Amino acid sequence: MKIFVTIVCSLLLFALPVSVVLADWKEDQARADQLYEAGDFKKAFKMYVKLGKIGVSHSQDRVSKMYEKGEGTKMSLTEAYAWSVLAAQRGAAEKVSRRDSLLEQNSDKATAEKKANKLLSKYGREALQKKAASKGRLKLY
Repeated sequence: MKIFVTIVCSLLLFALPVSVVLADWKEDQARADQLYEAGDFKKAFKMYVKLGKIGVSHSQDRVSKMYEKGEGTKMSLTEAYAWSVLAAQRGAAEKVSRRDSLLEQNSDKATAEKKANKLLSKYGREALQKKAASKGRLKLY
């Protein structure tokens, strides 16, 4: 019985931090969306980048759109394309189409691809999964 209680307690202690992390990024996402809707693009952009770097697809897409429009940051089609590559990793048709369109709009496609590959190597799904596995963490996105 004592072993059973120890195992159950250990599982609960492990699950709690995961729940807190998930709740934190969802709250941050909602806050970033509120800032964006209120027109506070600089603060929203910073929050979206932070979330995008941990693999939140919605935030990656929003960063891409903000680079494209120059909202809260300097306009850059190269950056817009690179972030759209991250956002399109799950294969959502509208994000894939947008990614392809942004590449076509780029005058220097080689630089855009290089930037995208750099972001993928740091913040792409595969890179984040490897990082999480090496730290003994669950995939959180």
